[in-house]
Amino acid sequence: MKNLGYKLTLLIFFIALLSGFYMRLPLWDNLIRAFVIYLAFSVIYLVGLLLFNQFSLESLKNKETRKKKSAQDDLKQPSPNMAK
Repeated sequence: MKNLGYKLTLLIFFIALLSGFYMRLPLWDNLIRAFVIYLAFSVIYLVGLLLFNQFSLESLKNKETRKKKSAQDDLKQPSPNMAK
């Protein structure tokens, strides 16, 4: 599962390469075109992964601050036994 992004970008490369053969491009032009498409999709994938990780990190930080805040609020409120 962790190699899924790598496999998807390679699949995009091979699809671009095969479509270049179908369009009867010269080999060098076809390889350059496929590599540029591969790089573009790799960058898009990495940006998506970066955004996902950033949102996950922010979510974890927000959960942690809410836990700390609720723990501090619980400590500040007197228990019913202390009020007597």
